[in-house]
Amino acid sequence: MNFEMDRIKIGAVGLGMAWERLHKPAYARLKDKFEIAAVCDRNIGTARAAAKALNLPETAAYGDFIHMLRHADIDAVDLMLPITENFEAAKAVMSADRHLIAEKPFASSPEGAEELIRLADRTKSKVLVAENIRYNEESALIKKLIAENRIGRVVYFIDNHIKDFSKDMMKDAFASAEWRQHPDFRGGVFLDSAVHHIALHRFLFGGLLRVSAEGTPARLDFSPYSCFNAIFAFDNGVTGHYAFFLTGAETQAPLAGLRIFGTDGEIYLEDKNCGFVNISYKGGGHEAIPYKPGEGYFHELKNFYEAVKNNAEIVSTPRKELGDIQTIFSILRSIEERSAGNVYGSFVIGAVNRQMSMID
Repeated sequence: MNFEMDRIKIGAVGLGMAWERLHKPAYARLKDKFEIAAVCDRNIGTARAAAKALNLPETAAYGDFIHMLRHADIDAVDLMLPITENFEAAKAVMSADRHLIAEKPFASSPEGAEELIRLADRTKSKVLVAENIRYNEESALIKKLIAENRIGRVVYFIDNHIKDFSKDMMKDAFASAEWRQHPDFRGGVFLDSAVHHIALHRFLFGGLLRVSAEGTPARLDFSPYSCFNAIFAFDNGVTGHYAFFLTGAETQAPLAGLRIFGTDGEIYLEDKNCGFVNISYKGGGHEAIPYKPGEGYFHELKNFYEAVKNNAEIVSTPRKELGDIQTIFSILRSIEERSAGNVYGSFVIGAVNRQMSMID
């Protein structure tokens, strides 16, 4: 095997926190599979510094994304841009017949996501949506426990998330980004953050049938509501309660986290970084099963490599991402209309459920 020829040449676009803290470390672990061949950022100084750190020539640094697409010797593009820029950038990548790693959500509306899917179907591009939740070890572990009926038949779940976004804005964190603090897309931080939570629910329980939601209105630049509460009904009979409080703080331990209740017991994940999935059995007994946190970025890149090189199935597809985005918008619509409504039209329900059953 020719080591150099077998690697995928990547053009990395948007060299902020997602690149430095999430994607770049994963690529460093997969040097046998990927070569960062070009870097691009609207701040050319940032691009040049990144190129230097990667031992790339200055000519591999770009301040213009389209210029990079036209001139760089790359096989695929990894997009790490603000949500409002994802749609046009993804269109450009696929139109140039490059493979694509698209950050979530890869469009700021269901209509935009549908258009990108149609374009992907017409091109040769392999498209992976970088929804790391679908690749995290704890997600795979919980899904396996459910499939093995370790807690019997799953009946319902609660999933509780609390963060103080205003406080996080003042930290060296993702919330410090100006476009997140003053979003120019529907749902604001809710779309940006809750899409992860929804992805996990759909990964574990399959296709959604209905959602009913309520929200606490708030005058916040980053979100139309300070708290979201939704009740889900899945096509397999599972129901669930999902809550996301954006201006609060957890003061009790352990956290409510994710709790899945079955006829024979309960699965409990305190948070994604706790390192253990807990099982409590109805008849007594307990297990704490370890996992390695934060491995989703590594596993998604491995999946992308196998998809490009060996035509493997992509786990986090654009169609699954469309389902996540549709669910977010259904929650918002339910709150606004104060009524329960269908998550999808009947045709899309069938398409999403078939895909979930075939791939997940």
